[in-house]
Amino acid sequence: MSQKMSFTNKCSGSARVFSALLAVLFACGAIMLCVSACRNESFEAFVTGPFDTVTKIILFAGDQSEFDEHRLFIEQELWRYHQLFDIYNDYPGVTNIKTINDRAGSAVACSEDILDLIEFGIECEEKSGGRVNIAMGSVLKLWHDARTLSTAEPSRAFVPDRQALEEAARHTSIDDVRIDRLKGTVTLTDPLMLLDVGAIAKGYAVERIAESLVKRGIRAGALDAGGNVRVIGQNVVKNKPWRIGIHNPFDNAEGPFVEIVDVVNRSVVTSGNDQRYFIFQGRRYSHIIDPATNQPAEYHDAVSVIAEDSGVADFLSTTLMLMTEAEGRELLADFPDCEVLWVQGTTVTMTEGFKEYVAGR
Repeated sequence: MSQKMSFTNKCSGSARVFSALLAVLFACGAIMLCVSACRNESFEAFVTGPFDTVTKIILFAGDQSEFDEHRLFIEQELWRYHQLFDIYNDYPGVTNIKTINDRAGSAVACSEDILDLIEFGIECEEKSGGRVNIAMGSVLKLWHDARTLSTAEPSRAFVPDRQALEEAARHTSIDDVRIDRLKGTVTLTDPLMLLDVGAIAKGYAVERIAESLVKRGIRAGALDAGGNVRVIGQNVVKNKPWRIGIHNPFDNAEGPFVEIVDVVNRSVVTSGNDQRYFIFQGRRYSHIIDPATNQPAEYHDAVSVIAEDSGVADFLSTTLMLMTEAEGRELLADFPDCEVLWVQGTTVTMTEGFKEYVAGR
């Protein structure tokens, strides 16, 4: 039986991009040794490639050999999830999200990991009121193509035609995504539908890997997958929480961080307009697209979420980018142990619970 993420057991049960960075900060500087009583050391490594980002790994392990075993496991899992959730590429012997898209209209036998992710995505669509919709791929593809060409060749920059966007939006009903658990299949009943799991896939994968690390005996560590930060336990160097800096999205900012937070067994995920954008006729176009308008979101510059579950934090950070702060606060009633920080220009606001995580308060 596969493990599934759910909003109930992950968020309410306990308590992308500024994608450039949520940096994990260590007050101990270069000396990364555990208290001598546990005889563990802190080891670091980087994995480049999966989910088109760099993942920083920090784990406390008995020795280099033990760390290397965990590092290899993490790297293999990152690549495995990357291939499974990829919508652009085929891989030998792998049935992935692209396979489902290519065979829209037909039932496709899938792994439990894909079934679980799509089931989670359907739940996200419902919880977000349709703002985060994994069935939006036909619309998002038009924006992806525009961003890719506009970034590579600015002189040929363009934005998608509104009529084309409206036509694509006709093929985005989440009701046309059917899961058959008994047969282990996914069917897109609309043959013109495309799935895009970008709003949830990385956070979901990071959470799954973190859960596996705990089962493997890891009691302290951190994964930073291009801004999706998930920490295990606390920083045993100083017997204190992990310190995470929330990157300031503005180039002319006075400091590198909007806030610095202290967290234990939590995820910190940020969605923002300062990464994966393109410029057309002097205007910046974000990668976060509002299903209500088929246009980039304009409510906030960035939203950061602290939650127990990285998949939920990933989902919420995108959802909250697509609504007003007042609407977001209302939505958070369903996520009582998730805390949020909003950035809009020079204005930074946060939930009362978020303040409790701010370092030094």
